[in-house]
Amino acid sequence: MTGLALDDTLGAAFLGTIATSCLYGITIVQTYIYYKRNESDPAYLKLLVFFLWVLDSLHLALITHSVYFYAVTNFSNLLELTIPTWSILSQIVVTGVSDGTVRGIFCQRVWKLSNRNWMLCLAIAVSSLVVFSGSIAFAVKGFSIASFANLSEISDILYVSLGSGVVADVLIAVSMCVLLAKRRTGFSRTDSMVRVLIMYSINTGALTSICAMLCLLTYANMPNNFVFIAFYFVLPKLFLNSLLATLNARRPLRETNSGAMVSIPLSTTSNSRMSFSSRSPYSHSRGGHEDQLNLEVQVQTITDTKTDPDPHGEVKEESKSISWHPVYSTTEEPIAIAV
Repeated sequence: MTGLALDDTLGAAFLGTIATSCLYGITIVQTYIYYKRNESDPAYLKLLVFFLWVLDSLHLALITHSVYFYAVTNFSNLLELTIPTWSILSQIVVTGVSDGTVRGIFCQRVWKLSNRNWMLCLAIAVSSLVVFSGSIAFAVKGFSIASFANLSEISDILYVSLGSGVVADVLIAVSMCVLLAKRRTGFSRTDSMVRVLIMYSINTGALTSICAMLCLLTYANMPNNFVFIAFYFVLPKLFLNSLLATLNARRPLRETNSGAMVSIPLSTTSNSRMSFSSRSPYSHSRGGHEDQLNLEVQVQTITDTKTDPDPHGEVKEESKSISWHPVYSTTEEPIAIAV
């Protein structure tokens, strides 16, 4: 053990801790923004966000203790680097609970957008449950192994857990993209909001899937160092920040979608018809041809005439005219931003 390299063991864990700390700072900012912007959210969602923040804080504390234990407490004892400490195994349980909760929230969103497609949600739920169960099993069995060299005895659990996590993340991202794409209406503002939501979904699935794949590949190719642990440290932070970014984007998107005013130009024509100007926000093109939406304007007039005799022999005539102009316009179909 005298030739043990610290760059890819303690050094990798140290770099993973730095990256995790930076992401935790972003988590704090996003959590503050969430409670500042979303006061009308249901109580259960606010409690879940607080619960996830507590888990995230606990996760950072555990991995900090792990690195401190190896780098400071046992600075001159290289043999301790081969023994899993309680904190590095406990953070696996915290990661499993946090990631499972985040995937559950995303699964609920897919449930709403898919009009309760239970088969799709069942596939996401089962794969997420496998990840959660694998995390708990890996941590429990980890307490019974003597050193990191014995991780090969429980490697199957790690492979299944990380692989199922990739499947769950891809299912969530693809489902969200497809379901949101179906809600396009052809109106520019609505479609713009849909595109933003699709980008959020792609980023959520891509970041977490890439990180999980890197963790899986580095462990498969380098099982005797801590490089895979660095990626595993970062994984729950990416999950939580992706969720918070999506939740915090709802209000700006709603304001963007509902903030613009609709202007309807009125013109006098011989046949009492009017059409939208080509610059109207409701003019849109499909297949390269611009469609003009014509609206009927109905003009109805009621005239009431009253004649009274005048003492001087003159006749006074009073008339009253009432008219109204009902205009029937089309409105954009709102996009529900599911929680």
